[in-house]
Amino acid sequence: MIIDAVLRKLGDLERSVADLYGWWAETLADDSEVASAFFRMAAEEKRHAGLVDYQKRMVQQDPKLSIDVEADLAEIDAALAKVRGLRAAPGRPAAAEALREALFLERSVAESHYRNALTQANPTVARLLSALGGEDKVHVARLEDLARRRGLEGAAPDGA
Repeated sequence: MIIDAVLRKLGDLERSVADLYGWWAETLADDSEVASAFFRMAAEEKRHAGLVDYQKRMVQQDPKLSIDVEADLAEIDAALAKVRGLRAAPGRPAAAEALREALFLERSVAESHYRNALTQANPTVARLLSALGGEDKVHVARLEDLARRRGLEGAAPDGA
């Protein structure tokens, strides 16, 4: 699969997660701690999307970078559908449910598989994807800490 298509999907996922987190920040504004966490992560996901878009432009400008990579879009499509479904859900989510869903999304292997596939492209892509993966680990740690402090099950790294 051409790297352009994979970058497009990864950018779509990052933007959709940013939109979801921004919506949760707004709808859960009465819980300032949760709203603040989602607001911050929404901004970070928007930045991730911008980095992916930048990389996509680099690939489009240099045909030598437009290579085939091993990638199965089914996993990213499933993650994208999950995120969009959560965003389209009627009503206001409970803070606990939003935290659980965010932990599930951030622990998802969908983004990491695509990032691993894209590191085949070139060292610049590899550095970008490594940085994004590191920020996702920070998101997981932040969410786990918040969920644990609230006594939510499934907050531990092993899901216990």
